[in-house]
Amino acid sequence: MGASDWAGRMCIRLEEEFEVSEDRALRITTLVRLLRGEGYEDVFGEHGSDRHQRLQKRLIDDLDKSLHEQPGDTIEERWNNLMDELNCQSRADKGVYLISWEEHDADGWQNPGVTRSRP
Repeated sequence: MGASDWAGRMCIRLEEEFEVSEDRALRITTLVRLLRGEGYEDVFGEHGSDRHQRLQKRLIDDLDKSLHEQPGDTIEERWNNLMDELNCQSRADKGVYLISWEEHDADGWQNPGVTRSRP
């Protein structure tokens, strides 16, 4: 399964389970994909490490379930709580917290609207 296939299927699940728009769900899957790239190299840790396997499960395999386990009134609050639980911001050069949907001025799907500090 490719990243696009995963993102498409996960967006549908997030839309249905959290009653959010496609753009709002895509914002989260985009950020998950970004966490695997430049500026986020240390977030997942070494391939095969315990941390890598745990994040693979929580953020990719079971993202919708992981978000359901978090407290919060919005999907963004749940995401931010998950980032705290997984200690992601301390390992990232770039921000991992999502700003609120109301504050997000989407200029394309590639900008999920992140910040380094909790909104």
